[in-house]
Amino acid sequence: MSVTEQSVKVSVSNLQGDHLFAFNRTLSSVLSTALAERTFAQIIDGLPTRDDVGYFPTYSKEIADNTASSLEAMEAARRLRENFNTFSTLVDVKLAQAYQNTLPWSREFYMRLLEMLAVAWHDIAALVYANTQPGLRREGQGLEQRLAALEGRPTDFMHEDYHDLQQYPKGVADVVGYWAEYRLFGGVVLFDRGESGTDCKRVLLHPVGGFRIFQLSESQIQQFVDYVQQLAETAQDIQLPFPVSAEKYTYRVDPFDAMALNIYRDKYERIIPKDRPARCVQRLADFPELQDALVHVNRDD
Repeated sequence: MSVTEQSVKVSVSNLQGDHLFAFNRTLSSVLSTALAERTFAQIIDGLPTRDDVGYFPTYSKEIADNTASSLEAMEAARRLRENFNTFSTLVDVKLAQAYQNTLPWSREFYMRLLEMLAVAWHDIAALVYANTQPGLRREGQGLEQRLAALEGRPTDFMHEDYHDLQQYPKGVADVVGYWAEYRLFGGVVLFDRGESGTDCKRVLLHPVGGFRIFQLSESQIQQFVDYVQQLAETAQDIQLPFPVSAEKYTYRVDPFDAMALNIYRDKYERIIPKDRPARCVQRLADFPELQDALVHVNRDD
């Protein structure tokens, strides 16, 4: 059972004016994409495809052999996204109020909208998992067989740094939600919460694969702003500004240090170890200055 207290939820239909309009159009647009359909289909199957699983040093032969979701799961995912009522989405009352309190179309408005979108997407994926587990590909398997396939993991839908299910409100379903964030955004969506613990000063992503947390650049934030504005002006499909990759010289932070710097979405999302974990491998892409130095050294040789 989770040790996290359940928050009070309200329907987004309680939002007013531009705030409701922008949220509804943005979430509807995300749910209409092939990426959403593919993500939900894998959850419905109970088995990720080998190209979308994320990052594990090793993963099962079952995943390695899974090149595509089943037709039944794809059809179920298509029906889900076509029939989903975005107005029925439930969010934390404090989150909804923080969004409603922003000035429409201001920078803070878009930052809070992105937070609303991340939370809603996470919760929808968690709900799909809760309603379809163990999944179509797991039907007929006994509990022992399913646990053996997981090889000690709580689920195959997992970001390797977000698995502290004992303190998640939805348990394993939240683990799946964090994986879904990686699929859509390129990582778990975090914010610079400031000293208050509630601000949205900066947007950051925590990618898979041992990479450091990185900050979205102003141009990447502007791409999201442009996306929302275009959705407000047309009924046509607009290409998603996600997933996002780190720009070369963007601000980065080690996951061990992030919470001490007030970088998180919810404090319960990760348990920080007492001692800094030893890292056998550092990603060169996380250290652009070192990359540049190596280039200069090679040129001088």
